[in-house]
Amino acid sequence: MIPKNILFTDALALNISQHSLFTAIGNQAFFLSSNSNIRLPQELRYKKIHGFAFSHKCEQTGLLLFYAENEFSLFKYDTNQKETFILIYEGETKDWINAAIFLEDERSGQFALHMAHGALLRLQYNNPNNMKFGECSILELARCTDYSLLYYTIFNGKCYNKLNIISGNGFGEILIWQPHSSLQINFNSHTKIFRLCLRLKAHNGVIFSIHINLTARLLVTTSDDRSLKFWQLESGSAPDIELDIALVKPLFSCFGHTARVICATIAEYGGQIFVISGGEDSHICIWSHSGELLFKRRQQFGAPIWRLSFDHSTSTLYSTGSTGNVLAYNLKMTLSSKHIHSTQLIPLDSSTEFMKKIKYLNNSTIIALSNKNNMFYMRLTKSSEKNIWKSVADFPTYKCTVLAVNDGIIATCGYQRVTLLSYNGNTERFKLLYDGDKLNGLIQSFHFLGKELYLISDEYGNCLLLKGNNMDVEGSIIISKCREPWITAALLVSLDCLLLSTRNGHLMLYAREGCAHLQLKTTFKRLHGKMGSTLLQLFKIDEKYAYILSAGHESALRLLRLNLIDYRLTFLQRQCVPLAWIEASPTIDLLIGFNDNHIVAWSNKNDVVLQLQCGGGHRCWDYQLNDGVLDIIYIKQKHVFRYRELLYNKWSSCLWQTLRNEWHTRSCNIIQLIEQNSVQPYIVSAGDDNIIKINQLIGQSFYQCAELHTHISSIRHLVLYPIKSENVVNYWLIFSVGGRAQLCINKLDTNGPVVSELCSHIVRSTSDGNGLLEARLMVINVLQHTAPGEFSLFIASADGKIRLLHWQLERPTKINLHCLIDIKRCPLQMQTLNNLNLLLITTTNGVLYGFDKTLCLKRFELQLHAAGINAFDTLDDGSRLHILSGGDDEIFKYTTIQKSDMSVLQSTQFSAMHNAQINALGIHSLKRVDESPQLRAYTCSMDKQIYMVNLKTLKYTRIGYTCLSDIKGILIDKNHRLYIYGCGLEVILLENN
Repeated sequence: MIPKNILFTDALALNISQHSLFTAIGNQAFFLSSNSNIRLPQELRYKKIHGFAFSHKCEQTGLLLFYAENEFSLFKYDTNQKETFILIYEGETKDWINAAIFLEDERSGQFALHMAHGALLRLQYNNPNNMKFGECSILELARCTDYSLLYYTIFNGKCYNKLNIISGNGFGEILIWQPHSSLQINFNSHTKIFRLCLRLKAHNGVIFSIHINLTARLLVTTSDDRSLKFWQLESGSAPDIELDIALVKPLFSCFGHTARVICATIAEYGGQIFVISGGEDSHICIWSHSGELLFKRRQQFGAPIWRLSFDHSTSTLYSTGSTGNVLAYNLKMTLSSKHIHSTQLIPLDSSTEFMKKIKYLNNSTIIALSNKNNMFYMRLTKSSEKNIWKSVADFPTYKCTVLAVNDGIIATCGYQRVTLLSYNGNTERFKLLYDGDKLNGLIQSFHFLGKELYLISDEYGNCLLLKGNNMDVEGSIIISKCREPWITAALLVSLDCLLLSTRNGHLMLYAREGCAHLQLKTTFKRLHGKMGSTLLQLFKIDEKYAYILSAGHESALRLLRLNLIDYRLTFLQRQCVPLAWIEASPTIDLLIGFNDNHIVAWSNKNDVVLQLQCGGGHRCWDYQLNDGVLDIIYIKQKHVFRYRELLYNKWSSCLWQTLRNEWHTRSCNIIQLIEQNSVQPYIVSAGDDNIIKINQLIGQSFYQCAELHTHISSIRHLVLYPIKSENVVNYWLIFSVGGRAQLCINKLDTNGPVVSELCSHIVRSTSDGNGLLEARLMVINVLQHTAPGEFSLFIASADGKIRLLHWQLERPTKINLHCLIDIKRCPLQMQTLNNLNLLLITTTNGVLYGFDKTLCLKRFELQLHAAGINAFDTLDDGSRLHILSGGDDEIFKYTTIQKSDMSVLQSTQFSAMHNAQINALGIHSLKRVDESPQLRAYTCSMDKQIYMVNLKTLKYTRIGYTCLSDIKGILIDKNHRLYIYGCGLEVILLENN
């Protein structure tokens, strides 16, 4: 079932049974099974769902209760019926609900709710005469003698009088009590007070989760002190009866996460106990029963992990995160006792000889050079005992610096010398093809460019293009004299075009253009820093352009475009990846590289799919990828190791399709729309994850088209500007600002869509460009000059400075400061109105400033609010300027200004609409046939209420709620869709009335 409203936000609830999975994204609950994906009826509920409880008559029928903050809903469900879920009761409590449970007492329909301050509410659901809606009666209100704020609670037991309530509070304490043997009773209010049975100091911070396994006598807690703690339950009673709360003893603490540990679950597999934890660092950690860290993996694409659930029948781990993703990962191989991480291959017989260079010859054979410059090979079999090293007899022994392999051809190099051998896999024979001197110095690199086409370079920067088994010279290149000038990566784009990267960080394009010799066409300096590219790969090519991927010793993959007609090489964009440096790209989706002493394989669709601790093995290693199986060999401490693993988790046998979106992993600060095609608009967004995303809304689905990774810190604001010719938009410019005083300008062509980077500029505090600006850039606005391609950029920084910069499209990397003023307050919002020669600025002291577009004249100053103006929008109707504003004083204000003299015509204040600061508003002109346009305002505040205000009658109506937190703004498109964004995104279709 497709939801009516699009929603990306926290998924805080997760519950799994043998044949189904229940989860919730914000206020939307979902039931997923092998043949269905059902969204539960929502009614008017808007609070985020935090948990579920079940009363199983059998697997297919029963009662379902879910709770959302201080509300709960009761459903009757039957998976055999067309209407699977029927709402039968909704209730509200006075405190936040931490946990819920159905009780196995004398009467069916009893359940208990535990509150955030220690109260336990026992209720009875009654459904007389088989009516659709019944009623709930309160049987008892139980309280504990401790009233501290509780962050997490679990129940142990099913009968009310034998319940163990185990909670964790904000002081790092575990609190355990039972509704048994009350200390006080109030018969009028049905209230009982019970003593606290046990208080344990567990953590140096808030306890976020508690999980218990009575069979293993194990209790696990997690906290914001970045640890999880194991506790031993010592009891003589049977494990399936109840918990003996008198004997809970600490075992040890485990540290493996780099941020708050939010959740943990205890899993059983193969007769062993494992603990799986998830944290705000987006990683899962698997621990043994003794606290040993067995496995660590990034699980939610960089988003915090909120919940974990383990399906014992399929060995599948499910996780939910802050973006609403519900992802599955099978742990069968990871938890298996037969899982072999790395196998050490049999060393040489000699005690003084060992391998120093190693490569794959083919899928089953590896080739190696020893420290004594002998060459060996090994046929890999399933039995490691049969894997023995054999000597290559035809290899001429000399001191080798390079070993390279491609398609059965082996190349070695040393001082001036190059050797070529061929290998026949059927006969296991080697044939010497070439052995001779080619350069004047120590040869540092050998690259296979194509069939029988090679490139070598030495320590002095001399390069030769060689062809055939005779190594005939096809061309020569001399790199300019510099430190470490040899080649690190090479790509033959066409027969006349060669792209090279040198060890000193330069990327150079050579081409034969009207002559036989290779000529230098262009140079990119320090594209990947000081060490050059490690990977150059042809991504796509057509008659005019070649698109090339480049990677190096940095956490980014860069896309270049080469014009095959004039050999102009341009840098388009970069993509940040969770790798310290990148070495290989076997497929378009997969990258292999390193993080410190780990080999890491990362997939854009599946996140980190392999993380192998290799020690110093990153210095000499190789890989093979066949049918999704990644085979890695590496040398560590003079020994050769082999690792083999199936990627992409193909053995997962989950019964349902998991929910996945590609929204921001941190708060979204700004959204702008491109409505060339109003049915399928583009949504350009940016946020605290430092990424600009371009999505397209098609029907009720979001499709990510592109990303921009130009910012190094959080992005505060962006604007879009169309570049037109003959009233047709050719492309759009994206101007964005944010932390570390960074201004970025990018280009978006919606025909692709294709994005490219034009400029990344650090704004300086002084006009000479010497001073470093410490403040964040808050907002930007753009005006185009009469001269084409020239723009005025108005940039406001958090220190109160407003800068007017000049920028030209023809010289995108050069920006000039024209004017600077200081308004002495942090600016929050800014708009330029070119037809009025007006720049509007709102500040943290509630003032609206109006300047002319040269910043030389202040046209007016209005005190609109008592505190900061967070939300602001305007509309020009020809004679008047309509201004909407909302701020920290919880007031929405509608002001009209006479355009001729900038005098205030009307100012209406709405103080009773919201009860929290207003962060989002927008003005919308609704046009009807044969009627004048109607102006409407839409507002939303931190209280999550959405209001519509008729600006003609000045009447307002609450039209709904949102479940998003930290709301940053709203937009309305031409199809009357309301976009609310902040910690997530919600798209609501408005009623057209």
